[in-house]
Amino acid sequence: MTSFFDQLICPKTKTKLVVSADGKTLHNTSQEEPLSYDINEIVDLVYPKELFEQDRKEQVAYNDAHLRYDRGVSWVFESLHANEAATRKAMIGLLKLKPGMKVLEVGAGTGKDSAYIIDKITPGGHAVLSDLSPAMLRHAKEKFADKKDVQIDFFIGNGSYLPFEDNYFDAVFHFGGINTFAERAKAFEEFNRVVKVGGRVVVGDESVGAWLRDQKTYQILMDANPMFADQVPLADLPKNVKDVKLQWIFGNGYYVLDFKKTKKAPTVNVNLQIPGKDFKDNWRMRAEKNRKMAKS
Repeated sequence: MTSFFDQLICPKTKTKLVVSADGKTLHNTSQEEPLSYDINEIVDLVYPKELFEQDRKEQVAYNDAHLRYDRGVSWVFESLHANEAATRKAMIGLLKLKPGMKVLEVGAGTGKDSAYIIDKITPGGHAVLSDLSPAMLRHAKEKFADKKDVQIDFFIGNGSYLPFEDNYFDAVFHFGGINTFAERAKAFEEFNRVVKVGGRVVVGDESVGAWLRDQKTYQILMDANPMFADQVPLADLPKNVKDVKLQWIFGNGYYVLDFKKTKKAPTVNVNLQIPGKDFKDNWRMRAEKNRKMAKS
């Protein structure tokens, strides 16, 4: 039995997972909500067992597309006049990875970005690759079967319910799927929960830059695939983050968000006296005055 199983918790109850006597399942230690997960070629930690319809459709679509996925993605890069290798390296560069780090990739697919992650954390690192599609993840597992000097583990899972303790990873990466998540805000919270304080999270997906949406070729792109018209999900970001950066890459058809986790959410000192005033004044008093005026 690999040590990877010893690190897992139930994605729903957040209680410890224990391997069954026959080695075929993992079961949680919750008395109120006992759950079990199958140990197959790749351990299946998907929760909920009956996925939301939106997530189920995505799982089916990627299972069907796994054989042509790599070719199709490369075509998208080419059509957007973007260098695939350079773009992927730049995204992974935002994680600031070093050898020996522990990284989670949610939505690893066939491992196109995973290759760059693994390279950066070798030797001594630990890459955990997950996806909702078993077929896609099998491709990734085959690609990295001969990798040495680095630990690579895989699990089938829902990014909105992650099977790890708080503050477990040095970095978390996800690209190309968050827009379709049925519980997107919860996924952002989960990414942030499992990364260490000070650790980096990088997330990206389709969204044509607002300044280009009236341009003919980009309008064709959005009509062909409505996900390119999606808005950047800034409102879904967790509160306890800092150094939030947003940029457009990949031919300005995709956004990338990166941020650091903090211990607590930031606040503003609304009670600080404004200097140089000969009367009491601060943000709180101004807010109260404006609220009264709005009501009158």
